[in-house]
Amino acid sequence: MNRIKKLFKYDNVGIWFVLPAFIYMIVFVGYPIIYNFILSFQDVTVKTLRSDVKEFVGFQNYIELFQQDNVLTTSIWNTLVFTVMCLVFQFIIGFALALFFNKKFKFSKPIRGLLMIPWMIPITITGLIFKFMFGTDVGIINYFLKSLNLISDNVDWLTNTATAMPAVIFANIWIGIPFNMILISTGLTTIPGELYESASIDGANKFQTFRKITLPLLKPTIESVLILGFIYTFKV
Repeated sequence: MNRIKKLFKYDNVGIWFVLPAFIYMIVFVGYPIIYNFILSFQDVTVKTLRSDVKEFVGFQNYIELFQQDNVLTTSIWNTLVFTVMCLVFQFIIGFALALFFNKKFKFSKPIRGLLMIPWMIPITITGLIFKFMFGTDVGIINYFLKSLNLISDNVDWLTNTATAMPAVIFANIWIGIPFNMILISTGLTTIPGELYESASIDGANKFQTFRKITLPLLKPTIESVLILGFIYTFKV
């Protein structure tokens, strides 16, 4: 009996460590998904959202969604454009910064720390910052462009269909660059310096070293960065 209790005590320790995260996922991920799925079969308005009385309409909401002209296709297209553009530019800029700060030079660590600030700022604050920057009348972007005589009238960045998507993409790229940079920087630190020394002795140039050593050894890190970046960006 004591042996059974001992096994139960130690073999299930991991469960208690995982349990808080499991509860969090159920409450903040699982429940909203199930609740919204149920709402999709009901006639819900702003007035009835908090009410317990909602009319069941079956698949009517889905039928109307597919019947509306270009609504679904436009939403899918915008999501794909947003995801691809953000993912590509976040990765390229983050990769370039990681390579740059991998070199040892004065103030490299403090500067890299400052570049992490966009990722550490709460998303709500970031949204307010960019809302102010892209403001029509008092926005910094319009002021800067007008001072350079690039525009004559203020641009409605966030309300114009032609400029809203680029503005939002720019903001999301700014947020995601530090995430890509720090993960790739971590991967670069795991590459032994002896490999670069041997390649230099053998006469390999920087491009050959990058293609034959850096990229292959960073492959697992790159895959992780792209997968996580896709998940974080696509859910928007």
